[in-house]
Amino acid sequence: FALPRGDSGIVRTIDNPIYLVRVQGGDLHCLDREGSVNVIKIDPTEYRFKLALQHRNYEEVVSIIRNSNLVGQSIIAYLQKNGYPEIALHFVRDDTARFELALECGNMDIALETAKAIDTPAYWNKFSQEALRRGHIQMVELAYQRTKAYDKLSFLYSITGNTEKLVKMQKIAIMRNDLQSRLQNSLFIGDVEDRVRVLQESGQHALAYLTAKSHGLVEEAESIRAGAGIEEADITSADVAGGSKLLLPTTPVISSTELDWPQLHVSKGIFDGKFNFGDKGAGPHPGKSRVADLATAAVDGDDAAGAWDIDEGENMGVDDEEGFGGAGADEVDLLGDEVEAGAEGGWGIDDDGELDAEIAAEATAAAAAGFVAPQPGISELEVWSRNSTLAVDQIAAGNFEQAMRLLRDQVGIASFDALKPAFMEIYTSSRSVLTTAPFATPSRIPLRRNPAESTEASQYFPAKIYSLSSSLEQLQQGYRATTAAKFEDGLVLFKRLLLSLIFVSVDTAEDANEIKQLLQICREYILGITIELERASVAKEEATEENSVRLVELAAFFTHCQLRADHEKLSLRAAMNTAYKHKCFKAAGEFAQRLLDLVPTPQIADKARKMITICDRQSRDNLAINYDARNPFVICAASHTPIHRGEPAVNCPYCQAAYKPKHNGELCRVCTVAKIGAKATGLRSLASAN
Repeated sequence: FALPRGDSGIVRTIDNPIYLVRVQGGDLHCLDREGSVNVIKIDPTEYRFKLALQHRNYEEVVSIIRNSNLVGQSIIAYLQKNGYPEIALHFVRDDTARFELALECGNMDIALETAKAIDTPAYWNKFSQEALRRGHIQMVELAYQRTKAYDKLSFLYSITGNTEKLVKMQKIAIMRNDLQSRLQNSLFIGDVEDRVRVLQESGQHALAYLTAKSHGLVEEAESIRAGAGIEEADITSADVAGGSKLLLPTTPVISSTELDWPQLHVSKGIFDGKFNFGDKGAGPHPGKSRVADLATAAVDGDDAAGAWDIDEGENMGVDDEEGFGGAGADEVDLLGDEVEAGAEGGWGIDDDGELDAEIAAEATAAAAAGFVAPQPGISELEVWSRNSTLAVDQIAAGNFEQAMRLLRDQVGIASFDALKPAFMEIYTSSRSVLTTAPFATPSRIPLRRNPAESTEASQYFPAKIYSLSSSLEQLQQGYRATTAAKFEDGLVLFKRLLLSLIFVSVDTAEDANEIKQLLQICREYILGITIELERASVAKEEATEENSVRLVELAAFFTHCQLRADHEKLSLRAAMNTAYKHKCFKAAGEFAQRLLDLVPTPQIADKARKMITICDRQSRDNLAINYDARNPFVICAASHTPIHRGEPAVNCPYCQAAYKPKHNGELCRVCTVAKIGAKATGLRSLASAN
């Protein structure tokens, strides 16, 4: 047989080939090679059982188990492998196997029962570890007691603040004459006198004397000294050092004998209760249908009362011994009137036994599943991820892969090394940590963008870490560094700002346009500063004609970066002086004329006019520089050479820096994160566009 999910097996072996015609129940209708019709008996129990499990038809599962001998290691292994250990648990009668299955499905009651039956230290140790992991402190205590793990018991009582049982452990240690355990328990409960006695009995007279002296037990200290035959004048370093504190245990904040972790209420399911596979009396009950058996197996009155918030018998005036059962065969309602057999008809209740198939299936599945843990709600981080398509919000939600995918698609990011600090800053800054009890895990609280205005889940967004206002402040810092000619510092500031703009989200289209303007400013300043730094580097080299040409070219290219007016004036003045120094009079005159167009101060304007007068007399460049201000061009950010209009060029998808085609596929020199020439849809910063 073969089942839809891949399970297969052998129904029956045959001697000769046959041709299958039909399968009905346990009869297989077939044709042999002679053309004769044959009916072969088969046992369909195994594949019916597995198919019922796959379809979650637990009523049929129960029926098959009750009415067949489907027990064996293969079925048990199948149930365990396919995630049904709670069902396999009822098949097994071996205590060792039941113990392992009980631990696997979390049934600590059966695990405790089988551990008692096995009663070996190895199983008790394994049981104690699982019970401790699940928070069953009393079971852990029982396991430690069975294995006589006195040290673990003392530590358990210490961390749970159970000082009464710690005192009992001290008495047990005295009865066992275990000095190590006595010393440990005396430290846990703060019994200094007994600690001194333990040290003295173990021959550690010096430690006993120091302990008594440190804790103010003068008489005991003198007795120990006299017993050791040592004069007080011979004792050195017996004084307590300043600022030292006595080794005493802290007072328990929560002192309780019942410290089991809160457990969800578990109601009995279809495989519990009266349907017990290990009970010899298991099986259908006379006079009851299978549906009735399922109903009694699925609901236990004592357990269900708590779940329904029913207080049994407290304020109803019902005697505990008689209750409602005292009425016998005559059913009596709360008003004392007898319930007539046909009363349901007057209420419009027709008990025809026909239920809607879908409702019946859901009821059967719910009864079969027994306890189903409440489904966890959607975390706020997941809500953030669903509400926004911005990369910064995906990072705050912890969805790094999605954020990286968005950045690759939008701005062609190829290297995330430079963005890692920003990723971690956004992720850690979007949540707060609240410490509760000392032994509890701190609570992590997501921080919303507008908590007062966020009334619905669709309005939940993470707090902004990078904002437009902070970006403008960084821009001012970059401007100041450039004005002061601190080009290295300015380059760092503008690159940091350029990378941070990836993570700035805004709420209006006007702010989104400002983000684009900031991006262009950063690109131009980074390009201009790198050109100026290269010019300074070339100036330090040997004065050759090639270097002189390069100096004039770089100074000229710097003036074509779109800088602020005051910085453009400074670049023109520097280019004018450089060109004049290297006898490029034509270029120097052009720089002077452009400087005059920007209306500088009168002193600088006079100097520019004089420069124009001198250069007009010469009107030539003594060096063959690759620069023509009248031929429009952009600057290659890699080679710092002009790309004239009409020449092929490729751009960075993020900062839009221009490059010559030979640099296609490389990392951008300006932003250092995007791939030159990559296809991208464009940076998204507008949060409301989600």
